[in-house]
Amino acid sequence: MSTSHHYGVTLPNGCNIVHGQGANIKHPFSDIPVEMHELDPGGRTAFSGQVGFIGFSTDFRLPRHVHIAPASSSAMSGNGSAPAQRFIAERIVVLNGVALVELNGEIYVIPPQSLVTIAPGVPHTWTACPAGVSVPVPQGSAAVQSEGTFLMLYEYEEPTAFFPTRQTKTLTHVDEYERCDDLESIRIPHLSADEVRQKCWFVWDSQVSRLG
Repeated sequence: MSTSHHYGVTLPNGCNIVHGQGANIKHPFSDIPVEMHELDPGGRTAFSGQVGFIGFSTDFRLPRHVHIAPASSSAMSGNGSAPAQRFIAERIVVLNGVALVELNGEIYVIPPQSLVTIAPGVPHTWTACPAGVSVPVPQGSAAVQSEGTFLMLYEYEEPTAFFPTRQTKTLTHVDEYERCDDLESIRIPHLSADEVRQKCWFVWDSQVSRLG
């Protein structure tokens, strides 16, 4: 008998963040003390694009971008007469360390062992959380403090490339996309630990909140 489970928190822009008790936590074996943290139920978006990992520090700040699948015979336009490009989803697993992700211009502090699914057309970018930021955790949980680095595993819905943009609103159609070649201007700025505490959203379990 299966039991339905809501995974993490879904933001108004359609992005989903799953961490801690927001996962579907399972204990499948009565005689083996293994705990499974299921971060995605499957059966939704199929991911067949590139898979890899990136190690981040606070000096490694990606420019804001979106991902677009190339035109192909399997992605036809509405009238079926010509190939069409489309925005695609991406998902990131923060394996260790504390990350900063910008989604539609808002910056979120992502603790380790989290899954972030970025909805198609949402401009986003990443860097590491500066050292010295304590992530608020429930009483009795182990403290989490950033050290200025994190490791991510990434996966794309379809094969794609990098499309930098200054835009901070969700894009619906590919013809809305505006390229930006001034990459330095579209990175998350270098933030101090105090600035993170004042300006960013913090994620834990299924909660998203500000400290200030």
